[in-house]
Amino acid sequence: MKPVRLGMIGLGHIATHSHLPSLKPLVEEGEAVFQAFCDMDEDTLKERAGEYGAKAVYTDHHEMFDKEELDAIYLCIPPAVHADELLIAADKGIHVFVEKPVSLDTAQAVEFNAAVQKAGIVSQVGFNFRYEPAAEPGRQLLGDRTLRHALLQMVYGGNPIRYWTSRYELCGGSFVENTIHRVDLLRYLVDDDIEAISAFYQMRQPGEGPEPMNLPHVYNVNYRFASGFVANVTTSRVMYKTRAGRTNTVIVGDDSLVEWDTRKVVENGEVVWETEDKTRASQYQARDFIKAVQAEDRSLPRSPYGDSLNTLAAVLGANASAEAGGQLVLAEDLLNGNSPYKVPGE
Repeated sequence: MKPVRLGMIGLGHIATHSHLPSLKPLVEEGEAVFQAFCDMDEDTLKERAGEYGAKAVYTDHHEMFDKEELDAIYLCIPPAVHADELLIAADKGIHVFVEKPVSLDTAQAVEFNAAVQKAGIVSQVGFNFRYEPAAEPGRQLLGDRTLRHALLQMVYGGNPIRYWTSRYELCGGSFVENTIHRVDLLRYLVDDDIEAISAFYQMRQPGEGPEPMNLPHVYNVNYRFASGFVANVTTSRVMYKTRAGRTNTVIVGDDSLVEWDTRKVVENGEVVWETEDKTRASQYQARDFIKAVQAEDRSLPRSPYGDSLNTLAAVLGANASAEAGGQLVLAEDLLNGNSPYKVPGE
């Protein structure tokens, strides 16, 4: 089978620290080839191309699409700057891997999904938690339980490392940019969609915390799922001089308290599944995507573009609710093109 000819648009932090290292073994095995890299920064472009052996480099994705024969692209750019990259790929029948969040505009995401569906291409969104070793064991265990409630907690530590992830208008805030992983994981574990959202944030005042950050201090979000299952998801972003932090994922059912971690599942205080597997989830995710492209099998990726829309509505809906003083927001309203709510980017 011929190697998958890959294009990479955006060579910043996530591409450098996650996707390129995860794809490298597949290139070495002959399953894929780095056909073309595209980035606005010529120094970064030259450095990454030299390190990973890209056959061609571009600073304009239009030129790359015009000149290269590609089987798939990785789209690794900030959500606020998505333009026509995915639409061009879909029109050319090029399979797409899109980093999360896929957009800060639900209408744009719905438009992009329509293009993906019309083209019939393989799509994968970068929700790598679905590929953590404990994801499938946790999902199987919870599928046999009567579930009622989940508690998710994320407490960040350390200074921000990128400008765009420090600005609310560019990333949607920490809840949209990062906690989205945990929200999506919860949807996957309980196999259910989020229906309604209500949120309260503690907003940052000028001069509080390091520059250039303008993100909320605290995000407190409540969800109701289609089945009636409910969840509370809390994120704090107030510690900058320490790397201390905490992440908890707890799911409560009838006579069942499940604590989920990436490599361990605990129920009622007893370890019911555990592994020593240290493989990064992004490596499993990359291999799954390349395999799906080779087979042209849209069912293989665990997070296709269409499925990701509910997760996007859940986090953008949290912003909309908080900005409206805790107003109840329906995910369906955000995705039906008739949204009465204000969200960043609209």
